[in-house]
Amino acid sequence: MRRLGIFWGMLLFLFLFLLVSCKDRSYNHPVEETPHWFSSYRQFDNENYNTYLQNQITSLDSNDVIFCNVVKQFYADLGEPIWTANGWQEQHIDSLLALFSDSKEQGIEPSFFFYEKLTQKAKAIKSLEIEGEDALYDSLARFEIMLTDAYLKYAKSMAYGATDPKVVNGGKWLFEADSIPDDFAMTALSSCGSATQFLTGLIPTDSNYVALQKELKKYLALKEKGIRKLPMIYADSGHVATNVHLIGERLKVTGEIADNYRPSDTLGSVLMNAINQFRENRAIPRSRHLDEETINELNRQPDYYIDKLSANLERFRWNATKNKGASFIAVNTADFTLQVHHGDSIVKMRVCCGKSPAPKDADTIRRNGVLRSQKTESPMLRSDINYIVLNPIWSIPASILKDEYYYKFVRSNTATVQKEKLHIIDLRTKKEVAPESIDWKKVNQKNIPYQVFQESGKFNALGQIKFSFPNSESVYLHDTNNKSAFKRRVRTLSHGCVRVEKPVELATQLLTINGYDTTRLEQVMILLGNDPTSEEGQEYLEKLQEKELKYFEKMKPEDTVFYRPLRPTTLFLKEKMPVYIEYYTCFLGQNGCVQYRPDCYRKENNILYNVK
Repeated sequence: MRRLGIFWGMLLFLFLFLLVSCKDRSYNHPVEETPHWFSSYRQFDNENYNTYLQNQITSLDSNDVIFCNVVKQFYADLGEPIWTANGWQEQHIDSLLALFSDSKEQGIEPSFFFYEKLTQKAKAIKSLEIEGEDALYDSLARFEIMLTDAYLKYAKSMAYGATDPKVVNGGKWLFEADSIPDDFAMTALSSCGSATQFLTGLIPTDSNYVALQKELKKYLALKEKGIRKLPMIYADSGHVATNVHLIGERLKVTGEIADNYRPSDTLGSVLMNAINQFRENRAIPRSRHLDEETINELNRQPDYYIDKLSANLERFRWNATKNKGASFIAVNTADFTLQVHHGDSIVKMRVCCGKSPAPKDADTIRRNGVLRSQKTESPMLRSDINYIVLNPIWSIPASILKDEYYYKFVRSNTATVQKEKLHIIDLRTKKEVAPESIDWKKVNQKNIPYQVFQESGKFNALGQIKFSFPNSESVYLHDTNNKSAFKRRVRTLSHGCVRVEKPVELATQLLTINGYDTTRLEQVMILLGNDPTSEEGQEYLEKLQEKELKYFEKMKPEDTVFYRPLRPTTLFLKEKMPVYIEYYTCFLGQNGCVQYRPDCYRKENNILYNVK
């Protein structure tokens, strides 16, 4: 019995030791002395207040605080307040409120963290005008709970973003964003002792975020001073024109020309270079002239940049595209560019992406501050290119067949088929049919019983190469038969897929990574219809032609009318290439300057609406 008593005694000691240790680990912070002014509240009793606070926290639900269950558990284990321990932890509170007041520098309004309400409650408590024990405890408890909620919101916002990316992107968000770990809130609460240090440590430090944050601070300061509107100025490089000095003054104010530059009315080389740098950072073509577009862009007020930078800081906080590795493809649909990264090599090319909603439609389809994504937008996603199709056939989607081709067929059936080299399959018989056998005026547009294909070739809407990767939106990268589209500045043209300017160069990169040597790459080019460049290539072409002739000879005479001389070839990739389709309207450019692009999909207000 004695041994059993010793055993249970040791077990109890161990339990109490672990309990105390866990408590020390969960929240270890020296409690400040009660400030002198608080001693005027003679009705305050620490033990009675702690009991009152615990009762208030027990009654909380998920509408009251973020991470509600964790908050309840933490306070139950702690058994005392954090911010209102001994009545009031002044330094602790003041440092945290100061951090919230500066949250604009992170692109989030202080009101998102209840800054105004907290300062008002703090002011009311410091006024010493609260009478009665219950009234004082109620004020302190409300302040304690609200500050804890604000603290956790700030932690979550810096580590994982303040908004739900799927919601604020209108639904087209196909990234597997990091979910918040189960222990995140408890870790944050356990770090309350060094609250500001902990929260500051969560702020992203990557180059894009730091550059955008620095730029945001600049425009927040400029907003306080105000920027005077420039008059319209037209001038040629090297010439003198009235008010040209105002442009130099503007660029000095915004930090886009050297501080020692002396503005004058001569459009000299230094000013012209600065203007062209300003244009480049906004995707405006360089020129030796001043024009209306440039003046209008110079007249953008600080609020424009503050909103744009704030929205993009939030995008970078989502951490959706971190750790991309050494080899990947990144498409920025807002910039209309694609970059192939492989080791130290970066290949850049233009792209065309999905259509954006018409301006007149944007406000009418906004719900609860959020503009839903349109069907034709290119979605944001992360996937892996797992195969390439040479000479792809385009299976015209049902929506395009119904909304576009149906009317073409009604107007001119056979001409459209011949011009675009289309093939029509009857879904009822699963056989190809002649276009003249269909009277499209009698076809139900809402239930078309045909599948239409465009045969392979340079004329194909997908061009000669298609890059496929798994995704729920059925989009892919591809070549195009409309090469002139890449000359446009705004390239929101497709039904969602991404058209690439240099498909052969992109394919060569991917195939080289997959071990294709010069012989195999030449064979790929021959399959695309190019002439051989070696004897081995000539032999390969001759074998292909022999094989094709045998294929044609085996066809039934009635099927030869549907013969397709160029058929698809699929090249599967062992080394899959990660692909990211992103949307950043502000980002750090290769020239070291922050780049600004139009919000073609009108998504910035979705974010801003939710962080105010």
